[in-house]
Amino acid sequence: MLDDLDERDEVVATGSICPVPECGALVISFRPSDCAGSDNTASWREFTCPRCGIDFSVPHDELIFQSVPKSWLLARIQAA
Repeated sequence: MLDDLDERDEVVATGSICPVPECGALVISFRPSDCAGSDNTASWREFTCPRCGIDFSVPHDELIFQSVPKSWLLARIQAA
């Protein structure tokens, strides 16, 4: 699925913190930007932690960020 998203020009991210106290990992989810303005905003608040594997949802007001362009997050990462 990530390959499909990488092919789009406008990919945005939303982020949260894993609620498991022993974990606390930053969890980022990428979506096509056309989903950002849709009525299906609940999918923006559903995450799976890559560290501990828990699935969780976050209330909209507890998101760390939403609809941030992927290029902003990856601007300083360079491929070797």
